[in-house]
Amino acid sequence: MKILYKKQVIGAGIIIKGREIMERESIYSQFKTVTLEKYKTARYEAISKVSQAILESGLVETIFLKGSIARNEDDDFSDVDMYAVVLPENEKDFLKNRIKYMTSYMPLIYYSESNFVCPQIVGVYENALHFDLYTVRISSIPQTDDIKVIYDKSGDLNSYKKEPLNIASSDVSDYFNMFTYSLLEFEAAYSRGDLIWATGLASRLTGYISMVLRYIYDEKNSQLGMKRLYKYLPEAYRDEFIDILNYLTPSSLEIGVKKLVSFAEKILLSLPFNIKNQINIDF
Repeated sequence: MKILYKKQVIGAGIIIKGREIMERESIYSQFKTVTLEKYKTARYEAISKVSQAILESGLVETIFLKGSIARNEDDDFSDVDMYAVVLPENEKDFLKNRIKYMTSYMPLIYYSESNFVCPQIVGVYENALHFDLYTVRISSIPQTDDIKVIYDKSGDLNSYKKEPLNIASSDVSDYFNMFTYSLLEFEAAYSRGDLIWATGLASRLTGYISMVLRYIYDEKNSQLGMKRLYKYLPEAYRDEFIDILNYLTPSSLEIGVKKLVSFAEKILLSLPFNIKNQINIDF
């Protein structure tokens, strides 16, 4: 089988490594593409079948994955983020057939369409697997995060250069300042007895602190905030943060926020001087 590119593509399901192909049963015998392993989990079976259906349409130039699967961080609860690259003249036909491609795996119990960054189908299968199918053109391939290549007809992804998912140091100080301002909002809501809004504001406070913690302990992925943050925190910080979260309910909200403020003060001390210098500590 001919290798279409030299770019190293390694990971769950993708078994091309440099210029060596580990032979497996190909699901695309009529296409010059990489082969896939026989998947043991639902998401990889879905990737296999949806990819095959898309390729059989002859409308795509490239198929690749992003998200936790591409970062080799997926687990039994991960969803699928699949991107199909189409030429402008094929886009209309591809878009109208997306549900057909997705249901080649199994029926969907829910789906919705959106076009925030690009046309997207958000789907949920009968087995509760969440599968997102994005449609992009070659000129608008998102360069953020890792990718795993399933099919690359013309080597369009050979020049792919991942943009970092980190936030800037100035963003860290902004998150701390937003934390301080939201504390003021929380105090007003809690004092007037609006526990529903106050609880919502407390949740927002934890989000701001999570961004700062992610920057400290996993800077390269700091845009991800809370998501899988527990994997990167020191055990003592992780346990303390979880304890705080347990208090952030209407019946113990005041205690929880006081604990969160003390936690934030501790985090503040660990920040580099150039970041602390940008934080409105007086406020």
